[in-house]
Amino acid sequence: MYQNKKSIKMKKLLLFAFIIFNIKVIASGGVRFVVFGDSQFGNPPEFERMVYEASLLAPDFVIQVGDLIHGYTDNKEQLRAEWKRFKGQISLLDAPFYPVPGNHDVLTNEAEEIYKEVWGEEKLYYSFSKGSAHFIVLNSWWGEEDDRIMEWQRNWLKTDLENYSKKYLKEELKSKSIFIFLHSPLWKYPENHDGKKDWDKVKEILKDYPVKLIIGGHTHEHVWEHNDGIDYLILNSAGVRRENIRGGKFSSFLFVTVKDEKNIKAAAIKAGSIYPLDTVNPNDRIEATKRDIEPKTISIDNWNVGTPFSEKVIVEFNNKLNVEQLYRLDWFIPYGSNIQITPESKWLNLEPKQKVTEEFLIESTGLPNMELMPYLEVTTKEKYRTGFLSRDLEDKYKNQKIKIDGYEPTIKLEDEIIHKEKYFLFLPPKVIVNRISSEIIIDGKINEKSWSNGNSIKFGTNENDSTEVRLLYDKNYLYVYVKMNEQNPSSLKYTTGGDIPLTWNDDDIEFFFDTENNQKDYIRLFQNAGGTRFNSLQRWVENKYFESKYESKIEISNDYWAIEMKIPWSDIALDKPPNKGDTWGFNIGRHRQQQMNKESRWSGGSLYDPKRYGKIIFN
Repeated sequence: MYQNKKSIKMKKLLLFAFIIFNIKVIASGGVRFVVFGDSQFGNPPEFERMVYEASLLAPDFVIQVGDLIHGYTDNKEQLRAEWKRFKGQISLLDAPFYPVPGNHDVLTNEAEEIYKEVWGEEKLYYSFSKGSAHFIVLNSWWGEEDDRIMEWQRNWLKTDLENYSKKYLKEELKSKSIFIFLHSPLWKYPENHDGKKDWDKVKEILKDYPVKLIIGGHTHEHVWEHNDGIDYLILNSAGVRRENIRGGKFSSFLFVTVKDEKNIKAAAIKAGSIYPLDTVNPNDRIEATKRDIEPKTISIDNWNVGTPFSEKVIVEFNNKLNVEQLYRLDWFIPYGSNIQITPESKWLNLEPKQKVTEEFLIESTGLPNMELMPYLEVTTKEKYRTGFLSRDLEDKYKNQKIKIDGYEPTIKLEDEIIHKEKYFLFLPPKVIVNRISSEIIIDGKINEKSWSNGNSIKFGTNENDSTEVRLLYDKNYLYVYVKMNEQNPSSLKYTTGGDIPLTWNDDDIEFFFDTENNQKDYIRLFQNAGGTRFNSLQRWVENKYFESKYESKIEISNDYWAIEMKIPWSDIALDKPPNKGDTWGFNIGRHRQQQMNKESRWSGGSLYDPKRYGKIIFN
């Protein structure tokens, strides 16, 4: 197609302008980078996993603040072999890698020579710019200058900063960010140390420039501080042996995002925290959860406050797998507890599908505080694929035995995973439910003489919002009366409606029945202050909602509201009344919308944990 010269020229100008515009956008744009601490081959599998984790974050570059290899030798062949191994370790990185020399890397003359051979002499100290940021690498281990930044290097630093700043107007320079990396954290050295004196002079040079962050390594710890408008960080190593996170001892790397001089985010990412997208597929999940240990509560029903106790408790263990399984049982008794348990620990080997019971003797001079109650920890372990690597890379490692320049990666593809569960001792509250023969009229009051035989359950934070419940039964019904103290009955909320009324958003009373006492299944009967009902089986059951048939009556008084109920056994999925001596798991909850902590309950830490329900015993 014919185009005149003017049109072609205009298009070229537009294209040129577009290219220049994009170059400016890129040049002034943000940058993301990763910083590693010392590695030294201290824990190769962990460091290699950290490298892969960093690659998943797609940084613009990666920098490591020294001690990349073990070094500390004048054997050149050994040094070359170590650098070859290190380059294999970082081969999974897609981004440029910048080294910082550390003492392990360049301590001897031979080590410095090989460092230059591997990385180039220009990588002993240098600088570079990316986006709106400038990055400077100092060498705190130059020749015989150990733990020093001497005058010649300070002069180089000053010149580098001057050359960088010349590119910008004074106000424009303020919008830039400068980052400095070195191995030895000289700012933390004692005042009389020559390296600290050097650093004080470095600080004088830096004060006129927009330095945001200075990072060192060397001491294998995570220590941050902020001085003179600059963040300082000593970065941890890979392969910390005795982890103490609050003490700064944990394996990690730093991920920094720079959008502009006012928007710099830095996150210390703990080793092992990042997984690929395909880390778990449906088969992985199924296989791993097969060995999950079912949580359980060890109930002791006959231990009374203030009385000595010596009794054997029986705990059931069930291997649901089709393979033999070894379990470890360990009792953990809090410091200060007056409880002794025999045996305190043991191994338990179960055949496929085997179920056994084990006895433990529990002895105490008196009932301890609940915070001092012991628990039984049950553990087992199995080897699984770790999911550390993406599946395609994992397959290459497994099937082709990938080697990079003779280096075989050590990242773990399989590892033993511990399955663990705690069985807590629990003293459930109990109440006796008496049987009656006389009729009860449901009118919201307890005028009948029979109610005097109803044992009382009380709970609540204080008298103003306390709840009292009484229970009775006969051959056809369970009778319930609840009195709920309320300072402002006129402010009761009961607006919920619809096909599935969520009464817990109102002022309501809730009953949970575990009629088989199996610590797993329950039936819920809820009613709000306006008479709206919510009835359901446990939450994970299909077709769980049902229509209840119980009769109820609500009374709202000046300082309380009350409900009286006549519940047929069919509402609790029974076709006949309980026998004398039958025990149910049972809990009661109340929601009160006029206070910050809206929920109160009779027993346990959650209304939806049947393992910690109270007990009702039919008399």
